[in-house]
Amino acid sequence: MSFLSVSVGMWFFAISSKMFYWFGVFVGLIQIYLIISYMVGYCGKDFSVPEHRKLVEEHSYPSEKLPLVDIYLPCCHEPIEVLENTYKYVSQLKYPNFRVYVLDDGGLQSVKSLATHFGFNYITRDNKPYLKKAGNLRYAFTRTEGDFFVIFDADFCPRADFLDEMLPYMNKYPDIAIVQSPQFFRPSPEQTWVEQGASATQELFYRIVQVNRDRWGASICVGSNAIYRRSALIEVGGTAEIGHSEDVHTGFYALTRGWRLKYIPLALACGVSPDTPRAFFSQQMRWCAGSTTLLTNPDFWKSDLTIIQKVCYMSGMMYYTAAALMSFLASMPGLLMLLFNPGMVMWFNFAYAFPSLIYSIVIFRLWSRQMYNFNVNFVFVIQQYAYLMAIKDRIFGTTASWVPSGDNKSHVNKDKKKKGGNNKYRNMRILCGLWMGGSAAALAIGVTFRILEGHTWYNFLPLILLDSFNLFIAHKFIFCST
Repeated sequence: MSFLSVSVGMWFFAISSKMFYWFGVFVGLIQIYLIISYMVGYCGKDFSVPEHRKLVEEHSYPSEKLPLVDIYLPCCHEPIEVLENTYKYVSQLKYPNFRVYVLDDGGLQSVKSLATHFGFNYITRDNKPYLKKAGNLRYAFTRTEGDFFVIFDADFCPRADFLDEMLPYMNKYPDIAIVQSPQFFRPSPEQTWVEQGASATQELFYRIVQVNRDRWGASICVGSNAIYRRSALIEVGGTAEIGHSEDVHTGFYALTRGWRLKYIPLALACGVSPDTPRAFFSQQMRWCAGSTTLLTNPDFWKSDLTIIQKVCYMSGMMYYTAAALMSFLASMPGLLMLLFNPGMVMWFNFAYAFPSLIYSIVIFRLWSRQMYNFNVNFVFVIQQYAYLMAIKDRIFGTTASWVPSGDNKSHVNKDKKKKGGNNKYRNMRILCGLWMGGSAAALAIGVTFRILEGHTWYNFLPLILLDSFNLFIAHKFIFCST
């Protein structure tokens, strides 16, 4: 209902005047994405906990034949207290046959001492920073020998039964290369508004989208919290040989070699969300860049993936594009009609947008099991402008280098900051402020002028309320410089 009402309203606007026909191009792009998403979701298959429990019970490895599992803990200048917390939980894994390797690209004595304290193996490579995180993982791959390996980012703390829940899939299905679990972030009242909002925004993807994509063999590898079959990657030397988004590419190339990827929506590890708007902006840019890189890779289009698998991968990129476009398109129809066709601005036109507001503010909160509040709306604005910047970077070839995700502030290059180098976050804040402020000013002037012309004032009230709401959810991004 939300989709239909907004679609009808957008198309009525687009065909209301020849000068608005161009708007239909963008409406069409967004609708194609939404239709694809709904089709994948409608035809998807829900995850069955009883079936999972049965599989674990029947296909766990016998105690006398437990395969060796290597645990990779890549790090690079994350806070030592974050690492210590992760190592504590890793050391408590119940599975008997595993070895832990701390992969320190920072080469810090404090990290080496911490690894020794927990009895972990310590590796720091001599070819830093070649291929960033991917190079770190590939270096470790050639120096370890487990039948399987698991990757935990620096801030992800696994449950004690992590391996017990994942390995049975590898035992039952020898053609599975990767078993992926969610990147789960637990919000709490003590967290910043960014942490709370960022935690809740992941729920839809990991609870619904990945599950639906798994039905078609098209769920994506997100790196951390996954178990990998060594034999599936040994012919290519480990994870994908690429300096960014190696996780998505590792999963994709495994599919092209005839392997499968399995997703199970069980929160088996908990991580730390970015705690500042700037850190969250950087993270979202990086994730968007990963999708754009894959879809501009000729190997993707030449691959033997099924049409529906390619469509699933494409829908991810289309989401980023649609979200970026909506940062501008959402407020355009009312403003343009006010300026060029005020006679069509009627208060009841608000009915087209009303179901969407109810869905996002009320229905989604009832569905969510997270702390879903206005903080989610606040961080969604950050996401929109992060995606816009990432897409712009991809088009003009200015994509930033990879940075560690476990360090909430590691993306800030202090030397560059002092010299005024990397100002993408600042620039997007300025753009958001100019767009939102300019739209509000144009709306105020336009409404005042039309009322003075004799138009009924209450027909403009829904426009004022919607614009006020948009300003409200954007104000934290605009005014938070850190």
